Amino acid sequence: MKPNKADYFRPALIAGAVAGFLSGLPFIGAANCICCLWIVGGAAVAAKLLAAGSGVALTAADGAVVGALTGIVAAVVDAVVSIPLKSINMDLARRLLDKASEFGGQMPAGLDEILNSSGQVSPGWFLLGLFISAAVFGVMGVLGGVIGVSLFGKKTLPPATTPILPTEPPPGPSDAA
Repeated sequence: MKPNKADYFRPALIAGAVAGFLSGLPFIGAANCICCLWIVGGAAVAAKLLAAGSGVALTAADGAVVGALTGIVAAVVDAVVSIPLKSINMDLARRLLDKASEFGGQMPAGLDEILNSSGQVSPGWFLLGLFISAAVFGVMGVLGGVIGVSLFGKKTLPPATTPILPTEPPPGPSDAA
């Protein structure tokens, strides 16, 4: 019996929320630079959760579906977690650039305007970033889901067949001499 469509959502929500939270954190999220580590790992965990809850062997398509859903959930959680951290990141960038200018560097002309915006992003840019993140995280989630099914999915053995033994000798010339 194949998993229902509703069976995909629970593992995707759990693993996607964790992967999105880890991706949204400033320094921990930098691990996504290594082949989208949190997204691929989260999708593999979602495939493991799906395999544990399913009584049948999963296919690569099952892993791809749960992985894509995990990536989309992770993109939404990442965007929500990143909102309050934008001002903290801008303050950190401002302090780093001030220290760099003390060593004789000159700041570019329009940089003060960017730093004084305090990390405010228009809704249009936010939605565009969310859409792009969902697309990238979804594709990487598909990869992680397929990997997860291949690692953690239940394997099925081919049905046992008994060899058919002939009861009569095959027809042919008889060597009764």
